[in-house]
Amino acid sequence: MAEPFYGYAGAILRVDLTHGEVATEPLSPSFARMWVGGTGFGARILWEEVPAGVAWDDPENRIILASGVLGGTRVGGSGTFSAVFKGPMTNLAGATQASGFFGAFLRLSGFDAVVIRGAAPEWSYLYIHDGTAELRDARHLLGKDTWETGEAVAQDLGLPAHRVSVYSIGPAGEHRVRFAALVGDRGHVAAHNGVGAVFGAKRLKAVAV
Repeated sequence: MAEPFYGYAGAILRVDLTHGEVATEPLSPSFARMWVGGTGFGARILWEEVPAGVAWDDPENRIILASGVLGGTRVGGSGTFSAVFKGPMTNLAGATQASGFFGAFLRLSGFDAVVIRGAAPEWSYLYIHDGTAELRDARHLLGKDTWETGEAVAQDLGLPAHRVSVYSIGPAGEHRVRFAALVGDRGHVAAHNGVGAVFGAKRLKAVAV
């Protein structure tokens, strides 16, 4: 179990879609002090792990979803999170943010960030809860828009809407439209640099926390 510090959960979730594996690694206090959270975490991890020659739709591209330093506190906007990745509009690094509940729920579920690599052999969604995570079949969600996906995932999990934050892609992301967005919590949108297309390239329909 990760040891919290300075308000951080103290852990990063690693997801390998290609092999269907999830793992937890500790967040070092020195890393947290240097990069703070959110886009800082994501930018550093992307720089270290994705070489310049890796294209946006390559399985070795990363999607980093990270809560901010105030995630899960009583401060207004503490549900905000940042997504960092290499995107199709530029084939360069991009960062985009959205509000809602995701950043707070991620921290309260035991993680400060999620690092996603690889490409799933079949369409999947990621469910994060209680310090662990699992990949689930998402083929029944294909063709649904983001509101429909959020409702369907909540029903799958047997949770009321206010107990789960679901960020997903719609048909545009599934078909790798270059400007596809990531949408969750009934209308909060992370839209910069085609993050939805990167989800589509990885055959990741949604992330639920």
